[in-house]
Amino acid sequence: MPQQVLVIGGKDLIESLQSSGMPGGALEFVQADSGQALLESLHQSWDAVLIAWDAISSSPQELLTQITVEADVPIVVLAEQLDVDLVVNVLDWGADECLETQLSPREIVTHLRAQIRRATKYSQPPAQQTELSVGQLRVDLAGHTVTLDDKSVELTPREFDLLVYLARNAGRAIPRAEIIEGVWAGDISANSRSLDVHIGRLRAKLKTDPQQPTLISTVTGIGYRLEKR
Repeated sequence: MPQQVLVIGGKDLIESLQSSGMPGGALEFVQADSGQALLESLHQSWDAVLIAWDAISSSPQELLTQITVEADVPIVVLAEQLDVDLVVNVLDWGADECLETQLSPREIVTHLRAQIRRATKYSQPPAQQTELSVGQLRVDLAGHTVTLDDKSVELTPREFDLLVYLARNAGRAIPRAEIIEGVWAGDISANSRSLDVHIGRLRAKLKTDPQQPTLISTVTGIGYRLEKR
């Protein structure tokens, strides 16, 4: 059975993706006429959500935030032209990736398949370990929850995956390329801003005292380190 992708976009986009000619692991694209129609369809089982930026008629922030609340699926946004503000906002609102519409259908489908593969790969915690503890930070792998100083911390699925990777390597300076390979399965470049954006979001959510240093340190020339405190 093909994996299904719910799409906000025109029929031309869907037809081009369906005719991409990608061998194996075919994707089936189902159109949602509007953001509201997409939200109403999230009760069904989807493998990913694809959104054409210019097809969003409602508030993009509200739509993306609501999708992350309603469904734990990869979200990919297509935009005519990418700039820093757009990419940062889209990722901050819950999307997993932001691509240019000008990419070939084959490239877009490849990115979608990579997102679905990664989501499937990291959806189950290792059986031999159910919790990670770093100082006052607790990560429940089975329950997919995080607490800091006994207070719940709400994370998106990608933020959770990133925190798990950092926690497994707490106290070690982890190279950017290693983090990207471990969390994004190498599907984004080592210079991608996606890692930095997600690190920034994690820092904001894990910072309980503005006067205290962040739990996540930048290691110049290497990458990042989750401090053991």
